[in-house]
Amino acid sequence: MKCTSLRVIDIRSFSDRTLKPSPSLTLLTGPNGCGKTNLVEALYYASSGKSFRTSNDGEIIRLGQDEGTILVDFMTGRTVQTIKIRLARNQGKKIFLNDTAVRKKELVGLFRTVLFTPDELQLIKGAPQLRRRFMDMEISQVSPRYYEEFLRCSRAVQQRNGALKNAQLTGKKPDLDIWDMQIAASASYLVRKRLETIEQMNGIVPSMEENLTGHRESLQIRYVQQGSDSPRYDVEWYMDQLSRRREEDARFCHTSIGPHRDDLQFLMNGMDIASYGSQGQQRTAILSMKLAEMEFIRSETGEYPVLLLDDIGSELDRSRREALISFLKAQDIQTVVTGTEKMFDTEGLVVELEDGKR
Repeated sequence: MKCTSLRVIDIRSFSDRTLKPSPSLTLLTGPNGCGKTNLVEALYYASSGKSFRTSNDGEIIRLGQDEGTILVDFMTGRTVQTIKIRLARNQGKKIFLNDTAVRKKELVGLFRTVLFTPDELQLIKGAPQLRRRFMDMEISQVSPRYYEEFLRCSRAVQQRNGALKNAQLTGKKPDLDIWDMQIAASASYLVRKRLETIEQMNGIVPSMEENLTGHRESLQIRYVQQGSDSPRYDVEWYMDQLSRRREEDARFCHTSIGPHRDDLQFLMNGMDIASYGSQGQQRTAILSMKLAEMEFIRSETGEYPVLLLDDIGSELDRSRREALISFLKAQDIQTVVTGTEKMFDTEGLVVELEDGKR
């Protein structure tokens, strides 16, 4: 998969800007505030239907404008397709594939990307929801059913929590059976897919980590399930757990068991990297996972996604950057990188930005 063109109209700092990335490496350079990350954000938005910098779409639209547009042409196999996303303040967004309107859930998995930013360090040190989001986004890009089940489970949890809150207000016993059945059915599928993905990732991650660290470190991912020492994904187990926890859940108006409560743990040489790893080791571990994610997506779809690296010069030392670019070149992975200066001694397209202009 390759991006052949990105055009942004009234997006962030750009009134109208077109970028035609190299099929290999594109380096966006320039001083801070010139719009490098804005272009990476637009590519990611076309892939996921959301920003990695804000949950408010209105912030993406250029100041003083009511609408903004992102257009991405990309090639999958020998077919060129176009994604257009039109954003309007306080009116949501409209998504089009080749001029045909599609829903957000149909967008995910069309134009696939993997993103690495300085904030990715929170994947290890931050809240469990960040690690769940990493896993959910990864699988959703290759499995439409997973995304459907994820949405279905999330809605069922919200409905169950709502029923518990309403019961507190009215004093009536909530009818939770229907929501428990929906959660159990979706949870069974979601956790099974997560475990299968982690097994595949664990077959890939060690080699990525060793390549970046000169065979000094080895990384593994472990799934941590709420309510069980060893992961379970049978419907009967979920039904039993949800039933057992009803009294507790009623007190706090939440659902204490399910995929929305699980977590990931990252082990380096058998030790929890969140507790025992240095910041440099944590950064390298995250990048290794991102590269493993790319290999996983390629194994599932037959194509590498587009790799987006935002300001990695501050995250990786020279030896790790050289190991990274060597891997990307060998695998012919299209990569868009931002930085204040040229950080890679390799051929590629260099785009110099200044005040939003080339």
